[in-house]
Amino acid sequence: MSETILKVRGLAKRFGPIQALSQVDFELRQGKLAVFLGENGAGKTTTLKIILGFLFPDAGSVEKIQPDLRLGYVSEQPAFFPWLKGREILELTGTLFGLNRADLDKKIKEFSARLSFDPAQLERPARSYSHGNQKKMAYLQSMLLDPDLLIVDEPFTALDPVAIRQVRDLFIRLREMGRTVFISSHLISEAEKLADRVIIIKKGKTISQVDWPEFIQNGIHLKARRVASLEKIILDRWPGIQISEDWLEGFVLRPEWEEFFSGLNEELKKMVIKDVEIRPPELESFFLFCNRYG
Repeated sequence: MSETILKVRGLAKRFGPIQALSQVDFELRQGKLAVFLGENGAGKTTTLKIILGFLFPDAGSVEKIQPDLRLGYVSEQPAFFPWLKGREILELTGTLFGLNRADLDKKIKEFSARLSFDPAQLERPARSYSHGNQKKMAYLQSMLLDPDLLIVDEPFTALDPVAIRQVRDLFIRLREMGRTVFISSHLISEAEKLADRVIIIKKGKTISQVDWPEFIQNGIHLKARRVASLEKIILDRWPGIQISEDWLEGFVLRPEWEEFFSGLNEELKKMVIKDVEIRPPELESFFLFCNRYG
């Protein structure tokens, strides 16, 4: 198992009458990409800002297992001094973090190429950038710091399909280098392609954490019609199954399901197969299920 590099324990945060966070708990591991999911207003951005030190929690803690852990951050809507040119922004960043000129130029060249950021754009003021190029500039700026943990709020906002692919490849490259990536995203189809770990929060509270590759290998999405005899069988076997209108629905381990089927007589087996849908887990379905019943 990968080494844990950061632990979040019992985070709580209130803004006036609004309880933004009440009990957020999770861990981030080295060389893994974690996906942070939740509805609008669930507390994702507040959690990220506490990890980054932009906000202080009312309760709970963020523990860096490595004290010198380098953090990089790309916000959903980056903001720069509008009158500065792109190169001036990057040079200012490099100077503040002690990069020498040779290393700075090397990194600018490397990551401009990775993101297909036209070098000519670096000679233009930031106020002239499109939303997509502002996002690319934020990635460029963050990668200058060679982060051990890259935190990204809505990583694909404002990006075209080509740029989305480039950012995805960047995340994969960082993971191959042993770096950790933590993304908060509503674009579940893209997140699912990358996720090593899925963390779901609802109304400021962690409601689910799973290692996604292991989960999809060993789990199934079970959905069964509410036949009285079938309902009792399934609910007796898996108390975690939820009842919704005419359906029983949940996520169960495949070995348990196969063992369950092997113990049924042929007549009952036929009845169950007729009324049950079994599919591999999909992240969207898993998120909607957890958000509904969590």
